[in-house]
Amino acid sequence: MDACKRGFTGFPLRIDISMSIRNRVRYNKSANVAGIIKGSENPDECIIYTAHWDHFGIGEKENGDSIYNGAVDNGTSLAWELAIGKAFSTLEKKPRRSIILLFPTAEEQGLLGSAYYTGYPVIPMEKTIACLNNDGLLPMGRMKDVTITGYGQSDLDSLTMIVAAVQDRYVTGDPESHTGMYFRSDHFSFAAKGVPSLYAKGSTESREFGKEWAAKQRKDYIENRYHRPSDNYDPDSFNFEGIAEDAALAFTIGYKLANSDYFPEWKSGSEFKQLRNR
Repeated sequence: MDACKRGFTGFPLRIDISMSIRNRVRYNKSANVAGIIKGSENPDECIIYTAHWDHFGIGEKENGDSIYNGAVDNGTSLAWELAIGKAFSTLEKKPRRSIILLFPTAEEQGLLGSAYYTGYPVIPMEKTIACLNNDGLLPMGRMKDVTITGYGQSDLDSLTMIVAAVQDRYVTGDPESHTGMYFRSDHFSFAAKGVPSLYAKGSTESREFGKEWAAKQRKDYIENRYHRPSDNYDPDSFNFEGIAEDAALAFTIGYKLANSDYFPEWKSGSEFKQLRNR
């Protein structure tokens, strides 16, 4: 317990430890799923949307339930991306740049699916204009905020502000950045290759119930349903209106990028800037 006290300093134990570890390894295969809407003028350039489709399947039982449905993480984000894809597919005029809808696998095992894609992309990383990702959209109604995880990294922040203002929303940084979420979702695989990446969603201020209520909803989900069998669809409490707004936001950002010659850049202080330049 002394190690938990301020001012503690380590000391040698003067002992040696010898041990051996036996591992039993099982190899599985899983697939990324993707679709593409080819651009009308610059099909060799793309905007990519990502939302991982995997969860934990069947695991340890909790209250007699061993099926990890992953309704919020990441079913809601799959719906977000599918709605965006439907919107692009129904446009009378195709966007100038290509749109890729990527549903990576094995995110929960360490971003394996998105990392594989960025190593073997359909369109080269230097021609991938931006990645727009989402992960675990809480269905708690319309939100005033657009919280950007990794706020301050790229020019995509400014574009998000413009589109959010049309929705009468404001942009803010992640109040829980200490959890390292920027490095734990699929957009990071693209950032690590130098592609400006956006992870943005309504999270901190409910239009109807305010900030304190929203914080309680996030806390309740993390403590009671996140990565547990209890992450189930609840028709009595789920309100998808905010997720629909988030989908409209991401669609509009992608639409603007897809119909321009603009290449968003990393900001000068970003650790990813040199990767893009390279």
